[in-house]
Amino acid sequence: MKFKKEIKLIISTFAEEDLKEAKEYYNSKKEDLGDEFVEEVEKTLKRILLNLQQYPKVKKEIRKALTDKFPFIIFFVFKSFIVNVLAVFHTSRKPNIWESRD
Repeated sequence: MKFKKEIKLIISTFAEEDLKEAKEYYNSKKEDLGDEFVEEVEKTLKRILLNLQQYPKVKKEIRKALTDKFPFIIFFVFKSFIVNVLAVFHTSRKPNIWESRD
């Protein structure tokens, strides 16, 4: 009998700060829009956990996933049954900022 090992999700302090800043920004534009943003990120994280290999590598072992409703990219690493979220970046930001986070 095969048992599937559970994958653990870790969101770095950098990524948590990214989420907080984006949520505050969107809430300042429209009430509850920041909450919608966080829900969209959570949906994307669930998709990542369901099929890690579908997301392309962008540098070494770092992969990226795009959110559907907001222009954001989630950068993450998968190693030893752990998904470590490094950044949640708006697509207009310089991509090399997150590279020092791995």
